[in-house]
Amino acid sequence: MSKLIRLLIAASSALSLLLVGSLPAQGDTCTPIKSELAAAKLGRLYAYAVDVTSGKVLVNVRSNQQTASASVMKTITAAAAIKFIVKPRLVSGALPYRATTSVLTIPEEPGTLVLRGGGDHTLSRVGSTSYTTYYLPGAHPAKLRILASEALAALPAGTVINKIILDDTFFKGPTWNPNWLAYSRTNGDISPVTGLMVDAGRVNPDLTDKAYSGVRVLDPTAQVGRFFKTWLGEAAKDAKVVKGVTPATAIVLVSKESQPIENWIRHALRISDNTETEVIARHTELALRLPNKYTSVQSMGRRLFASLGVDHKKLVMKDASGLASTNQVTPMLLVALMSAAANPESDIALLPGLMATSGDGGTLGGRFLTYNKDTKQYDLVIPYGSIRAKTGYIGSVYSLAGLITTADAHQIAFAIFAVSDRKHGRYVGVGTKNAIDDVVEKLYVCGSTL
Repeated sequence: MSKLIRLLIAASSALSLLLVGSLPAQGDTCTPIKSELAAAKLGRLYAYAVDVTSGKVLVNVRSNQQTASASVMKTITAAAAIKFIVKPRLVSGALPYRATTSVLTIPEEPGTLVLRGGGDHTLSRVGSTSYTTYYLPGAHPAKLRILASEALAALPAGTVINKIILDDTFFKGPTWNPNWLAYSRTNGDISPVTGLMVDAGRVNPDLTDKAYSGVRVLDPTAQVGRFFKTWLGEAAKDAKVVKGVTPATAIVLVSKESQPIENWIRHALRISDNTETEVIARHTELALRLPNKYTSVQSMGRRLFASLGVDHKKLVMKDASGLASTNQVTPMLLVALMSAAANPESDIALLPGLMATSGDGGTLGGRFLTYNKDTKQYDLVIPYGSIRAKTGYIGSVYSLAGLITTADAHQIAFAIFAVSDRKHGRYVGVGTKNAIDDVVEKLYVCGSTL
C-alpha cells in the first residue's frame, strides 16, 4: 500500500476518538480507488461497497454477477441462525438454544443403553487437563467421559450392559455432502455431519497434544461409540454397539447440554469452522420446520433474504459453509445482508458483533497490519473493532465481506471476490489478500469521499 494511504490511516486512527464534527475533510487528500481495484492480484474482481449511512455506492464492479462464495457463505448461515433461533428467544425471554446429548434406558431391555445425539459437534472426549478448539473459559463443551460416568452411577448396582444403541438420527439425510471433495475430510476441512459426534469428528482434537490432527474420521458416530463403551468400563466390556433409533419406551437416564448456539456462531465466523457452520445450519433448518439435511440450505438462505426484503434469485446454496465450489452469490447480495445487519433494529443486528475484527486473531489474524520501525512491532492500520468481516478462500477464489466503521462514524458495507481469470492470465494467490486489504483500507480512510 502507498505511503500516503498509510499516513492517512494513521491520522484517521488518531482522530477516531475525537468528535465527528472536528474531523477534517478527506476529499482533498483521497485519490480515486481505481488503482486499488485494478490490481492484477485481484484476478477477475467482483465487488460492491455502499456507505450505509449516506446510501452512496462507493465500489461497483460486477456487483450483480454470480461468483463462487467461499467462506463468506458462513455469514448467511450465521444470520439465518440469529434471525430464526437467537432473536426469537431473546424477544420471548427464553433461555439460549442448546443441543442435548442423552443416555437412555429401555425398561423392557434392562441391559441396553441408548446414546442419543442432539446435534452437538462440540461434545468432547478429551480429559480435564486438555482442551479443543471449542473450549471457552466458563463455557466448556460437554464431556462424553462424564456422561458415561453419570450414566453408570444412575444405573442399579451390578447392571451388566450388553447392548449400546447409537442414535444419530437427529440430523437427517446423507452425512456427506456430494458437493465437497473427498480430500476435504482427510485434510481436516470438514467431517461427515451426524447427529452424534465428538470433537467434530477429529482424529485427535487435543490442542495440548503435539500429535493434534485436524483429520476427520469416516464415521463420527462409530467413533463416539468406541469411546463411550470404553468409559463404561467393565459393566459394558462385552456390550454390542449398534446404530439405531431410540425406542418410544426409552427413558432418559442422564443428559448434557452444549454451549449456547451463540458461542458456536461466534467461533464458526472467527475461525471459519466448516463442520460447525453445517451443524448450525441443521439446527436452523429445524427451527424453520425444514428437513434438517444439507439439501435444505437453499430454502434456509432464501427464507432469510425474503424476511429481509432482499431479492434472492441469484443465491445458490449447495452447502452452509462455503466449501462447495458450486455455491453462487453476488456482491450485492452480501452487501444487502451486511447493510441489514448494520441496522441496530434489525433481527440480525447481532451479526457484526459475532464476526472477527482485525487484531483479535482468527482468520483476520495477520491482516491490516503495518510494521513500526521504531517499536519493532506490527500496528493495526484499521483500529480494533473498526472492521468486522468474514474471510473466504477455496481454490481460485478469495473473498472478504463485512462492515467498516470509518473515523467519522459512517458504516460501509462491502463484499469483495477475487477470482482467477485464466482467459486473461490474471491469477489469484500470493498477494491477493493484500490486494483485497488495500481496497478495504482505502474504504476506511476515504469513506464516502470516494
